[in-house]
Amino acid sequence: MLKHADQPQVWIRNDIRYIINQEYDLGLAYAAARIAWKGFNDPDFNVAAHRAQWLAKARQIDEARENSIYMDQNGQGLIKSPYRIMPRRIWDLKSNRVVEFRMLHSDVLAREYLSSGVVIDLDHAEAPCPTFWAISHSWTDDMSPAKTSINQNQWLAPLPEGIDLERDVRKEILNTGADYVWLDVLCLRQHGHPKDDEWKLDVPTIGNIYHTAVGIARYFNGLGQAFSANGWDDPRHWLRRAWTLQETKSESTTYNAGISQKTSGYAHNIMNTKSVVGGHVITLRQALHPIVKLAGQVDSPNGCSVYKLVKQMTNRYATQPTDKVAGLFYLLRTAQLPTYGAGISDRDAWAQGFYVLPFERKIEILFDFPYGGDDHPNHGRQWFPAWSQLMQWPDRDPAFSHKVAVWSPNQAHLLLGQAQKPEHIVVSDIWAISDVRLCQTNERHPYEIDIIIGNKIFAFYYPYVPQKPIEVSTSGQYTLVTTYPDNSNNWVVCESLGKRHENYTTSEGIKTAEIESLRKLGVLRTDSCSEFVLGRGKMDSTLKKINALFV
Repeated sequence: MLKHADQPQVWIRNDIRYIINQEYDLGLAYAAARIAWKGFNDPDFNVAAHRAQWLAKARQIDEARENSIYMDQNGQGLIKSPYRIMPRRIWDLKSNRVVEFRMLHSDVLAREYLSSGVVIDLDHAEAPCPTFWAISHSWTDDMSPAKTSINQNQWLAPLPEGIDLERDVRKEILNTGADYVWLDVLCLRQHGHPKDDEWKLDVPTIGNIYHTAVGIARYFNGLGQAFSANGWDDPRHWLRRAWTLQETKSESTTYNAGISQKTSGYAHNIMNTKSVVGGHVITLRQALHPIVKLAGQVDSPNGCSVYKLVKQMTNRYATQPTDKVAGLFYLLRTAQLPTYGAGISDRDAWAQGFYVLPFERKIEILFDFPYGGDDHPNHGRQWFPAWSQLMQWPDRDPAFSHKVAVWSPNQAHLLLGQAQKPEHIVVSDIWAISDVRLCQTNERHPYEIDIIIGNKIFAFYYPYVPQKPIEVSTSGQYTLVTTYPDNSNNWVVCESLGKRHENYTTSEGIKTAEIESLRKLGVLRTDSCSEFVLGRGKMDSTLKKINALFV
């Protein structure tokens, strides 16, 4: 039986034999050895237990990744528990080689990342060991593919003209104290490689890397490029890229790279640098403030509103049309994420993936987006906005309140069961008024519509200015829907498509639920809500609580 003192020597000999058989170069051999042999000089170190734990954790990482994608009933690829997916590879700065991320887990790995089927609470998740950094940069127009031994020449790494990874990136990041860093051009397979199917999983979950990293090195003007106060409005600048929204953390954990005394003064004064954005001269601190604030809201218990994220994404640019869709889904913290497909249109990506949004987000869009959705050539009529409509979401009028009351779906999700289509949504605990007539009037206000209920007239307004007008039919009757009339802001104007009855199972047995099938036409708000609600007791025949199926 081996003595404890003899175990490290045996493992080292075996490791060297393995490294030789794998034909590792010196850099990769050093990367493997400095992880595998860590702790060997500790007299209390148990080599056998260390290796068993290491291999078990690496196996769990592989299994979590292999089983993360599944196909739903409509053939849509989905990623389950997407927020616990970690990168495949990491750049070992000390050995200057890209290694498998699983190799790093020779010590205790965060339990949250290894619990099968558990979605991580990103705000309270324990960081994996050892820690790593991530590099955030804008992709410039002059990037061209280059061979590099850092990733063992597995694929060409796109680099800006004149940039050397050793001279312009590695040395600077090493000075931050980082041992490991994730850089997309080195750690993410690039297009054209036979195995670029990895993008289906890796691209939608890129944000996890930046969220988990202990620090982010940020290059504003391109990878390895010196910081400049020029071009902040350029579509290729860091401030204008879609992906950088999910690559943002607090400024205390962010290192501004590409800065020296020769180029822009002392590094701590960089935030006071001024440039032109949208025709206005502002400081870098002012330009970053809304982005950092938005990142904090995304990870808050209530998340960030769809409107705020959409408005921020609208003014940004991406290489592929679907990149903005993938980024928006990630930031909305859906329970599943659609897999990534570079060839799919942004319109199709949004329509196919919409139904994975949390119920609260669907309600928010239903009551907050000012008009109905356009028909989709492949998905038929949809009540929610098309992607092009979303990107043209009208600016809110600050004079109006736009808070949307959200109610739990309760049993409503069971009404359609697994047959629920992406463009359908069942809403429970809402109030509806049927047999409403709409009358367009320009006498008092150009954006006002009269709502006629019985013999009473109420003044409603378009909540956003401008917005697409609701087409009013002189002979048509409509339905008004709100989340709660005592505290309503926006009301959905619907065309009624008829009533249905659906059976669903409860603990008490079979019950029948009435569903009114409604088509969203637009959103209005009233400034006479008190009078409108006061009449509720006398209007039981018109104001009622229903389950509504929107199509």
